[in-house]
Amino acid sequence: MKPTERHIRNLGQSEALQTSYHYRIRKAVAKVAKVILIIIGAIAGLTIGWIVKQVFRGVGWIISILTALGIIYWIMTL
Repeated sequence: MKPTERHIRNLGQSEALQTSYHYRIRKAVAKVAKVILIIIGAIAGLTIGWIVKQVFRGVGWIISILTALGIIYWIMTL
C-alpha cells in the first residue's frame, strides 16, 4: 500500500466526519427554527382569530340594528 493512497483514504474519512457534524448541527438548527415558526404561527393565528371574532361580533350588531329598523319601518308603513 502506498502512503498516498492511505492519505487519500484518511482524508475521505475525516471529511465524512466533518460532514456528519455539520449535518447534525444543520438538523438541530432546522428543528429549533421549526419550533420557533410554529410558535409564531400560533400567536399570529390566535391574534387573527380574535380580530375576526370582534369584526363578526360588530357585524352581528349592525345586522340586528338594521333588522330592527327595517321591522319598525315596515310596521309604521302598514
